Amino acid sequence: MMQTNSNSILTPDFSFADLSLKDLLDAREMFHVHLMNKKNVVATAVGLYRIRKKEPWPNTRPYGEYVKQKRKPKRTLFSSEVREYSWPCILVFVKEWIYEDDYKKMENYTDIIPPRIYLPDGRIVPICVVEATKNDYVEDTAEPSSIIFPGNFVGGGFPLVIESQGVQRVASIGCVVYDGNKYYTLTNKHVTGEPGTVIYTRMKGVLTRIGKSASKQIGTLEFSKVYPGWASSNLFINTDVGLIEIDDINIWKTDVFQVGTYSKLADINTHNLSLKLIGAQVTAYGSVSGRLKGEVAAMFYRYKSVGGYEYAADFLIGPRDNELLKTKKGDSGTLWMLEAEDEDTKKKDFLPIALQWGSHSFTDSRQTGAYALATCLSNVLRNLEVDLVRDWNVDSDYSWGKLGHFSIATLACSLVKDRKLKELIKNNLKLITFDYDNLTISKIDKGLGLLKEQFGFVPLADVPDLVWKGRVAGIKRGKESPNHFADMDKKDSYGKTLLEWSTGTYKNIAFLTPDEWLEYYNDDAVKDKSKGILPFRVWQFFVNMVDFLEKGKVTEFVTAAGILSHYVGDACQPLHISHMFDGKPTAQGVKGKGVHSVYETNMINKFIPDILKNAGDKVKNNRKALINIRSGKEAGGATVELIKKTFATIKPEELVNICEKHKDLGKAAIAEKMWEKVGEGTTGSIFFNGAFYLASLWESAWKVGKGSTHITDLDEVDKDKVVALYESKDFVPSVNITEIGALLT
Repeated sequence: MMQTNSNSILTPDFSFADLSLKDLLDAREMFHVHLMNKKNVVATAVGLYRIRKKEPWPNTRPYGEYVKQKRKPKRTLFSSEVREYSWPCILVFVKEWIYEDDYKKMENYTDIIPPRIYLPDGRIVPICVVEATKNDYVEDTAEPSSIIFPGNFVGGGFPLVIESQGVQRVASIGCVVYDGNKYYTLTNKHVTGEPGTVIYTRMKGVLTRIGKSASKQIGTLEFSKVYPGWASSNLFINTDVGLIEIDDINIWKTDVFQVGTYSKLADINTHNLSLKLIGAQVTAYGSVSGRLKGEVAAMFYRYKSVGGYEYAADFLIGPRDNELLKTKKGDSGTLWMLEAEDEDTKKKDFLPIALQWGSHSFTDSRQTGAYALATCLSNVLRNLEVDLVRDWNVDSDYSWGKLGHFSIATLACSLVKDRKLKELIKNNLKLITFDYDNLTISKIDKGLGLLKEQFGFVPLADVPDLVWKGRVAGIKRGKESPNHFADMDKKDSYGKTLLEWSTGTYKNIAFLTPDEWLEYYNDDAVKDKSKGILPFRVWQFFVNMVDFLEKGKVTEFVTAAGILSHYVGDACQPLHISHMFDGKPTAQGVKGKGVHSVYETNMINKFIPDILKNAGDKVKNNRKALINIRSGKEAGGATVELIKKTFATIKPEELVNICEKHKDLGKAAIAEKMWEKVGEGTTGSIFFNGAFYLASLWESAWKVGKGSTHITDLDEVDKDKVVALYESKDFVPSVNITEIGALLT
């Protein structure tokens, strides 16, 4: 018979791995005052034991020798990690790592932190001590030129602008929610301010109101009320959430910029919240920091004590994959999403889980990095009595006219006459745009995703939007925005518009200098803060293309020619060249607000087969010779001429009136009405005109730069070299109206 030790029968069999989240919270609550009275302790949390990164894994040869070491290296947030065998524990953060022997030398035994604590029923709860020296340096808010602002749609991750006490501050948009009556966006209470505070963003470079602070806000919540059944005296969860009542939901999307659509809410409560979340991968997009990737480092991070009350954050989010979490001031309000895998499709799912309200920056002897402090989103929605909105405008695109840009570039390739240039363009077509059969929004989006994932490449026709505005690749040029448009139809103090000042043909267009345009923009009746310079941007590209050809730089020429197609595409889109770009400003408000996205996204995307058929027929039947442009100034003049033809074909005010007349309908229905009015013929004509002028610019530069003489290799250029060129801010640099003149010689 097997002999049994009496002690083993009478002693409860407790394992660290059996400890639950509630067990850890109970243990911390019991001993929190004791721990916080230790001289070196700054905060506590619950989670999984952090293993030093240099520590060998169990069952490996050096592991036993490592365990025997009496004085192991200090454990910091940066030198440790959670491993698959990590066990539940209470995390105790200290401002300085002090070895037990050093405490003894200081005769300060009472400040020694015990390696474990004991519960009344005999359970043992481990304590993991981590050095977390706070770095109190606070980074200044980023310059607006380094922040990506929205185009025609506002959504998660984009910046909010708040004016308070004479200072503009930037924060992040979280997500859209609905209370059954009105739509709101979530951000932080410390961002929204008092109810009724007007909230802005920037669209087309102009400060634009998007809503006002609502009365529904949450500061702190009692822990026991947020997590019923989990008692913790005098503990409050810092929630810090405010609602912004949205002015116009039609210009909003419910996905997160550069992340995409999110799935259902990660609905967390006391019944399903567990330590399985520790180490879970999460992602976000902060308006200042951009794309953020991290993991849940700890829960219920108890970071502050004031007047006998303790304050905690639901989640402490740290770095993953050994990359620092670069969250910065201005990311307040950022929505964090849990990365999961869809059981059916096996594709990555994003489940909204938390809203960031702050960060703590820690440092050790080797590096400094931030950890995000975030509140549980399901608690927020429950307390505010709102629901998460997931499907508003998700089929619309943040970029204005992406499909149009690629289509015009594709059509232009067919209009080129010069044999050698035509061969060069044909061999590089896939670097510039998509072929005719793939000109649908779904195929383009799929293609862009594959190209970016596999090659880090974006076709040249939309580099200005998708790369230089940071919409996909995140490489932003601060002065790029004015290069995409020119408000040509607003009357100045003389009662004349830019169109009316710009008399003559492309060979001798009047009023075509940056100084004259700047004077017009500064006119008291115009006061155009955005100061678009589209014709001068085309002029600049033409000069560069000629220079590249003269020097035999074929890769530079192909890259510049492909990118030029974007700006020519802008010139033939009526709402890119009008002060009514998103509605007509009136004393009563904006008439036809949202017209830009209805026309350039909803209508064009839906009717692109008919538009391309019409434009394609015009290309096939074209008998006109391409325009012979002999200089950069004539290239700018040709752009103005194209703008005039665009206005003559489709008047912006006509689009505005259609949108205003049918504003009570959905955007899809308004697009149908718009198609009935401007229709296949007119829209097909502007696509053809854009392609015709683009082909003329290409071929003219080829002739002026003597491409047939200087370029002998007509094969596809090296893709990596193309990427290196457009990722360089020195390649045909983006500048504003006060600087462009020096680049036009």
